[in-house]
Amino acid sequence: MARIFEHFLNRSLAHVTRYNNRPQHFPETVAEHSFYVAYFSLILCSLLEKRKIKINTKKTLSMALIHDAEEGFSGDILNPFKHYNEKVYQAIREVNREMIGEMFVELPTDLQKEFVGLWNQENSAETIESQVVKTADKLQLLSKSFEEIQAGNTYFEEIYKRELKKLKELDFSWWKKIKNEVLSGAEKQV
Repeated sequence: MARIFEHFLNRSLAHVTRYNNRPQHFPETVAEHSFYVAYFSLILCSLLEKRKIKINTKKTLSMALIHDAEEGFSGDILNPFKHYNEKVYQAIREVNREMIGEMFVELPTDLQKEFVGLWNQENSAETIESQVVKTADKLQLLSKSFEEIQAGNTYFEEIYKRELKKLKELDFSWWKKIKNEVLSGAEKQV
């Protein structure tokens, strides 16, 4: 029998701090991050819908909300460690794939399967919905970095510049249609 209410009591993502190896004026949790990724995904979906580009907004938002759910167990694994080499990266991905179901274990089986499926799909970046979430994730990091820079935290300048470069270089066909509108003025901010 599902234990839905127990699932509602799990607030682990509200206690996992991101970028915990960097000085921050405004520490950010995975839950806060996921909110902004979902919000930015909603904006991107709206821009795409205006251009008559087919996208499943509900699916995109669902993916955005659970895209980092595994961090409820793993914590925020620092990027330099996660990408130290391909072997480390693949090992972390494999453990995440094995454990992601644990985040949803109290839910009915059909929801467990749906959420794990969405999480896997987001990680693959093969659908427009997963690509939108990946892009919104980068935009959120840009936003977080800007906030820190505005408060005088120069540690985030390198991250801002790196993420902006990555966003400019993204090769998704749908992104090319809205990229200039979305990134207008981004260079001038730092």
